[in-house]
Amino acid sequence: MILIKFLELNNRDNSLNLFRLIFAAFVLIRHSFILFEANITSYMPNSLNVLMSFAVPFFFYVSGYLITASTIKNDFKTFLKKRLARIYPAYLVCILLIVILFAPLTYTILNNGTFDLVSYLNLNPSPIKFFIYALPLNLFENNICTLLQSIPADNWNVSSWTLIFEFGCYIAIAIVMAILMKSKIRKEHYPKLVFAIYLILGAAYVMMPEGKGKALTYFGLGLYLASMFFGGGFIYLIKDKLKFSYKLFVPALIYCALCMACLSRNVAGIFIAIPMTYILLVLSVIVKSPKFIKENNIYGTYIYAWPVQCLIAIFISYNSLNVNICEYIISVWILTTAFALFSWFIIEKPILKKVR
Repeated sequence: MILIKFLELNNRDNSLNLFRLIFAAFVLIRHSFILFEANITSYMPNSLNVLMSFAVPFFFYVSGYLITASTIKNDFKTFLKKRLARIYPAYLVCILLIVILFAPLTYTILNNGTFDLVSYLNLNPSPIKFFIYALPLNLFENNICTLLQSIPADNWNVSSWTLIFEFGCYIAIAIVMAILMKSKIRKEHYPKLVFAIYLILGAAYVMMPEGKGKALTYFGLGLYLASMFFGGGFIYLIKDKLKFSYKLFVPALIYCALCMACLSRNVAGIFIAIPMTYILLVLSVIVKSPKFIKENNIYGTYIYAWPVQCLIAIFISYNSLNVNICEYIISVWILTTAFALFSWFIIEKPILKKVR
């Protein structure tokens, strides 16, 4: 019988990195089927497909939990400095590599192995325009000419579309916690207020009208992701009162499964935010992470997967190679892991070491 007294997360006794790597793999696999134009349910049970479709919500639940902890441990300025250092330098290198490596290789493939720098720079939209627009985590200009038109992809930054929303959530929870900690509100009331924010954001998203333009669509996405983020934050604030109990874990598991099966993904993502965060935290304590998963290369996996997938898909398509979806996913995973490790050891880890 498994006995767990408290859900204490730290780098020594949980497998949170393993679960986040699994979520990144979920994103990569689902995107692979899109680019390969293959029917995913022909290769796996629909229940597994539904589970994988919740990879982004799972990321935001765990992120809300961890980032709320960080806001309490750091002052506002230090917190923002650390968060910016965690996200932006690696992202900057990624979009730079898209401009100087992934897109030029794609251009070369599509031009029978020849590359002309002047012609490449004069593409419309140009690689320079792409880079400039991408600098502020922009969602609206992610193309370099029509390099991706031969595959079902409309931009180079599909995997990183959540970053602007995630950073917005960082700022929002930091402001909320700073206000609470400077006020005369007692700490035992913090969870109630964060839970109220979670409810308000979730309700606002559910009641939003559909099909009202791009700006409103992105505003809705912000509400949706922030609601899940604050749901994870709520679990952190009550973690000292949480214990592992089959009477709590099993009903939570059944409730989440029913919501995921019966509701639309976005609505279900909001409804299950709190119980699923609890489930993920319990599993991260119960399941032991393999010894080889020591380095935090999950972020690199997330941001490099899509450019790698696009490049390999175009190479396969242009050369009419007989490659099945499983071979494609394996090749993408290997190359993505290489870029992710480069990002972690060369960019992320050294910068984080200096900031801390």
